[in-house]
Amino acid sequence: MTVLYTTRQARLNDLPAWADHGSGGRRPVISGVEPEGYLESKPGGATNCGSLSRDLYRYVADLDLLVCGPQYWFYYGVDGRPETRFTLEVALPVQGKIPTALLPYFKQIPAFRCLSSRYEGPWEGIAAQYEKMLQHIKENQLKMSGIYAESFLHIDPDHPDNQITEIQIGLC
Repeated sequence: MTVLYTTRQARLNDLPAWADHGSGGRRPVISGVEPEGYLESKPGGATNCGSLSRDLYRYVADLDLLVCGPQYWFYYGVDGRPETRFTLEVALPVQGKIPTALLPYFKQIPAFRCLSSRYEGPWEGIAAQYEKMLQHIKENQLKMSGIYAESFLHIDPDHPDNQITEIQIGLC
């Protein structure tokens, strides 16, 4: 799939449940790895994760492209420890004529072998689903590839019990 994406350095502590504090009128520059401060800490540990996704949707609309799937969050280098820095890649599947000057901000994400699970409910409980999946991997002696992804099928911050997330753990 072709995606418009942005990459950030983060820690698990930087990623609370969907925190939407608005972008304050700022439009980030999409350029691969952005300044580490973009995921700004807010009181209570919240970040502007919501505005990060909203800004990608604005770019898609500005370029007159079609969003053709849910947003994906890929986590590279995650080891489960809250203080470990890792790479977060937020991607929107798109369709349409991509301006040549913007090609560095788009890429193809190939299909990958994974264990997938649908999680329904507030994100505060998603860790338990990961634990079940990792236990299944261990019990069945599967080998992980290091790719972790979440596809947000339904986002509802006002009613988090209605949220639907597909969790994907890459396998070799």
